[in-house]
Amino acid sequence: MSLRLVIWEAQWAAYRDRFAAKLQTDWRIDVLDPAPEALCQGVRGADALLALALPPAARACARGLRVFLNPGAGVAHGAASELPKGCALVNCYEHETPIAEYVMMAILMHLTGIQEKAAAFREGRWLGSGRTGGQPHGEAQGQTVGLIGFGHIGQAVAARAKAFGMRVLAIRGRDEDPAAPPASAAADFLGGPADLSRLLRESDFLVIACPLTAQTRGMLGAAELALLKPSACLINIARAEVAEEAALYEALRSGRIAGAALDVWYQYPPDNRSRGHGSALPFHLLPNVLATPHFSAWTHGMLDRRIARMAETLDRVARAEPLERVVLVGDWEPEA
Repeated sequence: MSLRLVIWEAQWAAYRDRFAAKLQTDWRIDVLDPAPEALCQGVRGADALLALALPPAARACARGLRVFLNPGAGVAHGAASELPKGCALVNCYEHETPIAEYVMMAILMHLTGIQEKAAAFREGRWLGSGRTGGQPHGEAQGQTVGLIGFGHIGQAVAARAKAFGMRVLAIRGRDEDPAAPPASAAADFLGGPADLSRLLRESDFLVIACPLTAQTRGMLGAAELALLKPSACLINIARAEVAEEAALYEALRSGRIAGAALDVWYQYPPDNRSRGHGSALPFHLLPNVLATPHFSAWTHGMLDRRIARMAETLDRVARAEPLERVVLVGDWEPEA
């Protein structure tokens, strides 16, 4: 008898056939309409759910779930009481490679000013050329990358930055894996969140790569941003809210810090037909900001890896094997 997976996430519904091709065990895959009422009806009797969150109203309908597949990194549920009893919330990650590449791209673009130079050359101007006495640009070697967070993404960034001859400093958050970093870690570790001030003062590039928690939300306000070098560039590929929105905008608008690359935002469109710029403040109009639409991880390779990882989890469920990357196990039961 086949098990049943329900996909309640429009972004992933398009990959139903790729899931089916990766599975080695017998699963029926149902794609639901994105309406909340469709979830409550469709999840009844399902063994697995792929979604970004399980609304409280659907919890009672989902009592048969064995596994909740989160198709990303950060999770919407942080308490066992938010999921039915026995339902394992499983993360998949698999995004660190393209995000680390995005970080390195942002670093090199900032150092070289390549966008401005290329645009000028289209007009016939040799801006920044040594042949015409132009101003020299920077290089990555010898620059310091400061990492707030040293999980999958932080480690991938550190390895690439080290290969470019950069110095890497890192602090780990209280909510990250407490295990010691691997001996091969390409970073110098400071003591922890208490050493944030030193990290800020010494960083040429500050990379936010930590989870959004009660401790990290708003951890970079006006006082913290003021510790950065005027020449510093902030790169956020984690969650926008780690940096206070108004404080970051003012630091960039005023030139208090030299620039930023922002791929995560304070506001998101409710559906794929909506438009917007991610904030009530016009970050996208600032000339020193590389503003991108939360796209750094969305690559063919990442999709292949995530689908393979989630299919492996479903196969483990079918074979009654221990699950990997379990964030928590639900304990919610309806009141008698």
